Amino acid sequence: MNKHVLFASTPAWGHVYPVLAGLAELARRGHRVSCLASASFAPEIGKVAGAVTYDSPMDSARVELSDMDTVLPLMLQETRASYSALESVVRECRPDVIVSDVLAMSGWLLGRAYDIPVVRTWPVFASNAEFSLHQDYESRTDTDESMTAFFGDVGAFLDEIGLAAEVSPEQFFDNEAERNIVLFPREVQPRGETFDSRFTFITPCIRPAEQSPELAWLSNSAPLAVVSLGTVFNEKIGFFRTCVEGVDGLGWYVAAALGDKVSPADVGPVSERVLLRAKLPMIDSLRHASVAITHGGLTSTMEALAQGVPVLIAPQIGEQRGVADSIEALGLGVRLDEPFTAEELADVVKQVAEDAEMAERLTRFAQRLRGGCGGDEFADAVEVAFPA
Repeated sequence: MNKHVLFASTPAWGHVYPVLAGLAELARRGHRVSCLASASFAPEIGKVAGAVTYDSPMDSARVELSDMDTVLPLMLQETRASYSALESVVRECRPDVIVSDVLAMSGWLLGRAYDIPVVRTWPVFASNAEFSLHQDYESRTDTDESMTAFFGDVGAFLDEIGLAAEVSPEQFFDNEAERNIVLFPREVQPRGETFDSRFTFITPCIRPAEQSPELAWLSNSAPLAVVSLGTVFNEKIGFFRTCVEGVDGLGWYVAAALGDKVSPADVGPVSERVLLRAKLPMIDSLRHASVAITHGGLTSTMEALAQGVPVLIAPQIGEQRGVADSIEALGLGVRLDEPFTAEELADVVKQVAEDAEMAERLTRFAQRLRGGCGGDEFADAVEVAFPA
């Protein structure tokens, strides 16, 4: 019997891309799939699921993620807006299960409010009693003052939605789901062996190639280094200059995704071997790359490894330090400690490119990622949670 699945997302591509194939597979199996979608994400989400549109404060926010005084209120604003949109769906057509991104607090809260099973998705490292991303890698910079004020505001919100008697403000961050889908292989997860049957690790769902206008340049540019700091930490002009100088100095080609804070003119005059774009067709680029130089977002790292591309990770926050440690331990890339010079980067690029043992490990890992059926595995894990 077909069911109704409601997905509570968070407006960040690293959290949305990894689930699209799974949502599409659920729809292919005949289930009704509704997915929260802010204005920036509705066109892409609408291709695979029914978009539940809303005005997200995160679409226009420009905040420093290390500043909890601004991040915490933004998280609560996002939760208020998304809870209202999702609750309308629940009242109109009650879902059989809510699938909720780990950062989409509204999904977990709606499950509690309406007694609906919740499946949590982890596009970032999962946490249990043995491992906590926040504690092990200090990925939050809470202060007593900021948390006291925040929990007061959360308490008021919980009272508004009728959950104050059963959910504490502290559970806004620290809550558990009985079923969890981790969107990457277990060996990538720190202390992965300690995660019990509540956690299902699946093959990552990798986006298809874009067949972009840049494809002709990319396919004729070898060896190629792809450079990106993602969508949040990309204001570092010096980082891009150093990477371009170091890689170009080797006689390699460079394709760099600069984001919306750095212009090609900021990087300076470059040779014909350098392609600078605000946004790269990332899968097209990685399919032709010999190395990727990145911040270490877990989704983008899995995309590189699925193409057999070694990753040089310059982490910007605690979560990405964890990714760098994990990938380095697996022998699939190396960590770059900033600051580094163009010459130092060039040496690392050469070492990685000439490492035959790493190349063999990358080939085996890529075959495993591409040989799996992440969308099917995702759909299977959701269907297990359907009420009898």
